[in-house]
Amino acid sequence: MRNGEYEMVLAPPGYPGKKYRGRYVYKHHLVWWRRTGRVVPPGFLLHHKNEKKRDNRYRNLEMKPAGAHSADHARERKEPPRVLRCNWCGARFHHDARNYRAKRKAGQRRFFCCSSHSTHAQHARGASVVG
Repeated sequence: MRNGEYEMVLAPPGYPGKKYRGRYVYKHHLVWWRRTGRVVPPGFLLHHKNEKKRDNRYRNLEMKPAGAHSADHARERKEPPRVLRCNWCGARFHHDARNYRAKRKAGQRRFFCCSSHSTHAQHARGASVVG
């Protein structure tokens, strides 16, 4: 049985960990329990070192605090900032994916160094500013 990218198996008798639908367990949790004799405690996750979620060998698993696991994956996904030119004043600025200017709408080709220049450009085009 699969749950997304993860494989689920029937829990053996005596498995002390969390069961789904009363009888299924993630295969990587079962592998961890069989090897270490411990279940994954609350606040921790099992990380697949090679990022292949169906590779459930013990040597590919690593227990991490949930926050550290999330932070590791966030760092991997983060794009480096790009340098763009403001369409109102021509100044160069760093385009950061977490910044409001990065929230690119479909087909958007104009970027601004600040919100006031975006507003000036909207007024110059005659667009109504919703606020």
